[in-house]
Amino acid sequence: MIRAGQRKTTTAALALALGAAWLTSAARADFNDKKPISYSVDGGTATGYMKVVTESINGIVREAYPGTDATYKPGSPAGGILNMGTGKSDFAFNGAPAEIVYAHEGKAPFTSSLKGKFLFVMTLHNDLVVHNMMTKEWADKNGIKSFEDIAAKKPYMRLAVNQPANLQSTVTMYQNLFQEFGIDEKQVTNNGVGTIRANTATGLDALRDGKIDVFINGGFVPTAEITDVARGRELLWISGSKEKMEAAAKRWGISAYKVPKGAYPFVTQDEYTNTIWNCVMVGAHVSDETVYKFTKALFESADRMRRIHPTMEAWTPSEAFKNTTPMDMHPGAARYYREAGLLK
Repeated sequence: MIRAGQRKTTTAALALALGAAWLTSAARADFNDKKPISYSVDGGTATGYMKVVTESINGIVREAYPGTDATYKPGSPAGGILNMGTGKSDFAFNGAPAEIVYAHEGKAPFTSSLKGKFLFVMTLHNDLVVHNMMTKEWADKNGIKSFEDIAAKKPYMRLAVNQPANLQSTVTMYQNLFQEFGIDEKQVTNNGVGTIRANTATGLDALRDGKIDVFINGGFVPTAEITDVARGRELLWISGSKEKMEAAAKRWGISAYKVPKGAYPFVTQDEYTNTIWNCVMVGAHVSDETVYKFTKALFESADRMRRIHPTMEAWTPSEAFKNTTPMDMHPGAARYYREAGLLK
């Protein structure tokens, strides 16, 4: 005869055993089927580069798993992380150092730490190059050739940079360089009077129309729009010492980059700047199966990944799985990498 106390103990033990069995079964579940998955992608612009990359990647996944529902929700890089961290979106394909660090620390625009609520999936590229350009007219007027000259002479400039919410294109670009070279942004822009904060396309339009003197933003080398602007307005690259560029890069875990002579008509010698990596991130709430299948689809379509955009030409599975970010890796991605022999 089982007494009441024994019955409770037996029931609890059975529940634990069933729970353990379910977890073991889930862990051993075979995700190598063609059943569709469903996910959303957040944090990129409504048009341009990010949309092209996102739709191309989503297309690869849809072909691997017919019937997959993959939707794109345009926004900002920081907004994408916030939405992933609060379960409102699933993936973002433009993870970069500043947004990740600020989200982990709960630093504005984030109001609390999201560490552990969004995770690493894979690296896409390390080719978002910081473009530092000025008009020849402004440079000649003020005797400027380099960031060192700007720091020493402190000339007033009309400056075009990205929007504040785009941390990777502000904090790790012009703000990082100004800090390294000792340039006071408020001083050279008259407390922001001369600053235009907008996306890259708007900044380039202002440069073309002669509304700004200095443009510092991200792009790929070469960027056709910049070459086009240079046909109608004389431009110069703002030089900066290799040593200071390397020091600025080290601060954010990014890379120094050499822009080769001739990359643009106005680059008449090798110049130094920084380049920023972008990675695929996913909310911690997203299932292992979804992330596993997503990762598998892209890694087994490496040739198509490299054809998405010139920035992806160097993409390889052997490098893309490596996590050099401050984030933990999603278990679904880690599972695929282990099965593929990439991760021990």
